[in-house]
Amino acid sequence: MTALLKHLHLLFVLLSFIGFFIRGIWMMQGSGLLKRKWARVLPHINDTLLLVSAVALAVVMGYSPGDHPWLMTKIIALFVYIGVGVLAFRHPKKPVRVAAWLIALGIFLYIVSVALFKHPLGFMLTLGA
Repeated sequence: MTALLKHLHLLFVLLSFIGFFIRGIWMMQGSGLLKRKWARVLPHINDTLLLVSAVALAVVMGYSPGDHPWLMTKIIALFVYIGVGVLAFRHPKKPVRVAAWLIALGIFLYIVSVALFKHPLGFMLTLGA
């Protein structure tokens, strides 16, 4: 069960990144695809499945944010990512949207690195090495 949840979670992570990346490209190009209903709905469906799989995985593995600082860091970074991601697609000025999109991509990669290293510093652990 744990392996299945982990693979599902990783699939939803990958789909989330690809979707966010593509929507950012469309935003920079001014593509009408961003306004399509499926382009607005599918990311929410995937991100809901991503969150459900994350919670299920944490429960099955017995992980609690209070006991695992890296998990709490991921949760906090997720809220920051969501806020910056919203800014990326809703701010009226394109340069701000592009900057927010790039920052959100960096935060996303940081969250992945925290998960991989199981440490709040994530990829920053390797900067001192």
